[in-house]
Amino acid sequence: MKNITISEEAYNEFKGFLEENNISDFNIRINFAGSACSGPIFNISVSEPTDADVVEKINDISFLMEKTLVDEFGGFIILSTDENDGRGLSLKPVIAPEGGCGSCGGCH
Repeated sequence: MKNITISEEAYNEFKGFLEENNISDFNIRINFAGSACSGPIFNISVSEPTDADVVEKINDISFLMEKTLVDEFGGFIILSTDENDGRGLSLKPVIAPEGGCGSCGGCH
């Protein structure tokens, strides 16, 4: 099963981002960072795989994510700046949770 969906354009932009930030270890962990009005928030870090991880290697980059994240969100989509309507690189879950706006009461 494919847990990461990334176009060649997004891959090249993402790898360029890593290189610009002097990251040479391409073991990239996707972390759940909490929820906001717009839905779940994810971040990335450099890490080593554990027994609780699913690892998906795409070219030079190994994406690491806890199996529970894959089960809950169905994997992840990485969009390039162009694919994200000019708003920069984006990491989104395949399965977006219901609700989102309204949980904080500020989106009326």
